[in-house]
Amino acid sequence: MERTRAVVTSVIAIILGVTLLSGPLVPGVTLASEPESVALESGNVTVSTVEMPEEVTIEKGSYGAASYYLSVPPVRVHFANRTGRPTLVYELTIEELGYTRTTNHFLDDSASDTYDLTLASDTFTDGEIEREQYNGTVTVSKRDEAGHGVVATRNVTISVVE
Repeated sequence: MERTRAVVTSVIAIILGVTLLSGPLVPGVTLASEPESVALESGNVTVSTVEMPEEVTIEKGSYGAASYYLSVPPVRVHFANRTGRPTLVYELTIEELGYTRTTNHFLDDSASDTYDLTLASDTFTDGEIEREQYNGTVTVSKRDEAGHGVVATRNVTISVVE
């Protein structure tokens, strides 16, 4: 019994010691490994073609919901050249609603010569949607070692579906 109690006390002492040493009481000592740094917006990307949606929809919620749901089709990007970890940005702007939605896509070696950019769906309240149609702009831009720049832009019709 005494021996078991001594072992338990020793284990608790070791756990407390390691916790205190690796905690905030002793600066500069850590048992955690440093995360590997990721160089975003490095390398270069050259886009050969971009397939952009012509129409976006805002659809009334089901069962009397007081919300409208934005649905934006993906943009398909074809690369002529891609190295490193460039970033592509997909943006939708609806000026009449004072609305902008942006999604960053961080490319890496797993991306093939074709990549689908997606934009997360969103909601609007019943009071925000007052028309049957809005005008919007879809923009794809890039960020890499060469800098930032617009790759493609298109005016789109945003149809409200009741």
